[in-house]
Amino acid sequence: LSHEKEVTGMFMSGHPLDNYKFELKYYGILNVSDFNEIKDNVTLAQNNTGKNFRIAGLVVAAQHRVTKTGRNFGILTIEDFSGKTELALWSDDYVKFVNYLELGKNLLINGFFKQSWKGDAFEFKVTGINLLESAKQSLTKGIELNIQPISVSSEIVTFIEKNIKKNPGKASLKFNIHEPSENLKITLYNNEKGFTMNEDFAEFLLNNPDIEVVVNLH
Repeated sequence: LSHEKEVTGMFMSGHPLDNYKFELKYYGILNVSDFNEIKDNVTLAQNNTGKNFRIAGLVVAAQHRVTKTGRNFGILTIEDFSGKTELALWSDDYVKFVNYLELGKNLLINGFFKQSWKGDAFEFKVTGINLLESAKQSLTKGIELNIQPISVSSEIVTFIEKNIKKNPGKASLKFNIHEPSENLKITLYNNEKGFTMNEDFAEFLLNNPDIEVVVNLH
């Protein structure tokens, strides 16, 4: 994919973010185009001051610069399926996150909008950066599955049973089984042992549209 981008200027046979469809769908990640609408509009940025935003994307440009006063800073450009955005990392933030300014990394970025030193503008303050590949394991506090009895099969039960035994951890698992015709609901908890969210479980949930998924995050 990197060679395709280098030669043609675009990804042709796929996109590096194809492997993170579960995170992009369930982890409260705002797509870049919607993020840019807020970022480029003073009124929207002001109305969202202090609110935490989570964005994710592929690093397509990373610049290391020095101010006129000799202080290091960085400019990071990430891209998702909807577009690109540019983020600045100043002084201590640059030192803290400098290792993430590398082409080809897939990043999950947290931050908030605040009034800039210029006074009449707003900037995005980055508060955290993690590799997107570690999000399932590090951010998943619990998984909640909503399903109707008619959709429960032996294959689903067997897969989930084997998967959580194979991937022990601290994340919780909760089932809400709802019978719509009589409006009956049963909630089941996995109290004995937790599990670690993993690629196989994510792919399973993406391929079973009858299961409604809610991810509780740290």
